[in-house]
Amino acid sequence: MIMEVTILGRGESLKKLDNFESDCTDVILINEWWQSPRNPCEYYKVPEVSKFITGKDLTLICTPCIGDLSSLIRGIESDHNVKNKFNTVFPPGSGTDRDCPAQGNFSCFPSECVEDYKYAHLSGKLKQGDSYPGVWPHGCVRGSLAWGIMLAINYYNADKVNIFGLDFYEKEYLVPQKHDYEVEKKQCQSIKDDYSRLFKFYNKVEFSIYTLSSYNPDIENVAIF
Repeated sequence: MIMEVTILGRGESLKKLDNFESDCTDVILINEWWQSPRNPCEYYKVPEVSKFITGKDLTLICTPCIGDLSSLIRGIESDHNVKNKFNTVFPPGSGTDRDCPAQGNFSCFPSECVEDYKYAHLSGKLKQGDSYPGVWPHGCVRGSLAWGIMLAINYYNADKVNIFGLDFYEKEYLVPQKHDYEVEKKQCQSIKDDYSRLFKFYNKVEFSIYTLSSYNPDIENVAIF
């Protein structure tokens, strides 16, 4: 039986959820899907998103720099089945450069992901500059989707990963954010290159990327829709 996980970033390509059909019940949401200083609305209530995640088992992933989210996530926890919440850090003593306590009622990333993180980030096998593919210094927001991929494969044992909302800053967020992403937009190609390295690293996993960007790599285990 194939284990399938769907990961949602917050880009405009979330619109493609309307025509997506799958029996997948595990969904990973990346970063802030609730109203916050950066996010002007309850993102998870946007019609395309709400329809898709209703009845699914949700996992939330957030960077710890956002702080304690306990009060902000009450709505999504009340309306949906949130089964796990992870910060993009590992428990102190894990031996990574991301060992740090989690914030609020989130947990540190599971131990099943430590070895891949160490291999990718510390050995230099998958580095561009000084970054794990898609993960940038201090755990900036734009890198958390790469952690979602790592979680889907190492923790949920996914054989197939569907990704929506990853538009490499060539398109806007589905809900305009209160943040300036001009720096990221200028680094679009390097971000694409990092993700290509990540997909090649997990070459036994089938990736389906639903994007509005021009990303179209010639990688055997990656399909673009």
